[in-house]
Amino acid sequence: MSIDYAKPLPRVAWLLLMAAGVMGCSPQRAGEIERLVLFAPFEGRYSEVGYNAYYAVQLALRDAGREQIELLAVDDGGSVEQAVERASAIALDPLVKVVISSGYPAADEAVQAALGDVPILIAGQWESQPASPTAFMLASAQLDTILTTSPSTFEVIGAARMNIPIVGGDVYALEQFPLLSRNFQRITVVSSASLPDEAFQERYRSMGLYVPEPGLLATLTYDATGMALEAMASSEPAATLATMRYEGLNGSIHFEDGYWADAPIRYYGYDENGALIPIDGLVE
Repeated sequence: MSIDYAKPLPRVAWLLLMAAGVMGCSPQRAGEIERLVLFAPFEGRYSEVGYNAYYAVQLALRDAGREQIELLAVDDGGSVEQAVERASAIALDPLVKVVISSGYPAADEAVQAALGDVPILIAGQWESQPASPTAFMLASAQLDTILTTSPSTFEVIGAARMNIPIVGGDVYALEQFPLLSRNFQRITVVSSASLPDEAFQERYRSMGLYVPEPGLLATLTYDATGMALEAMASSEPAATLATMRYEGLNGSIHFEDGYWADAPIRYYGYDENGALIPIDGLVE
């Protein structure tokens, strides 16, 4: 099956891709192919999360010279129930070595459980906790105590209309947010991710004709991919991730109790043009 990843895919294409991944395995190919799964929203309001992550993974594969690895980009279905079904299918594929997830359903504890022994790297803060010894979260464990609102309380479009100051997680760094809100300068985004610099932005945009501007989560997903590739080079990817110290775009990364130990906590606000910028602390 030939798929043009430069253009958005309809839902049926993502489902067919997943079916090909699970049902197309054969003993002859099992020793030749390794698969990395990106599990994220590619449709609906949060599709920006999936596409930002997708091109970051592609860039990391290219930079590492590991483009022979088969990347399966799987839509999370838009709900935890759908995400669990698809995670269960992913877990059946013996060629899948690591899953990188981003977005609320794809990071849920039930999804982590459905993946079984397949290690999952969760890029960002998605209101979930590492619920499995094979789940690793690229976010500070302290972020949950700082945030004042989330899409579990308000949909992003509802939160954008609020007049009070908001302290939100990675989802409030999406490009759509300042477009929805007249009060975006009263928003603080708190994250462990760093904004992409100009060199990263240029390399990221070189991945295709329809590549979006890299957002806050792009560098974090890039680092997650680098860690996944190191883990896939070992015979026990989960154990390798558990003990790895990785020097990435976002700093030094290692895990304790499934969280990024000593992870940075970075604050961002919006300038008058709606561009995300680093700030020293919470917006008053």
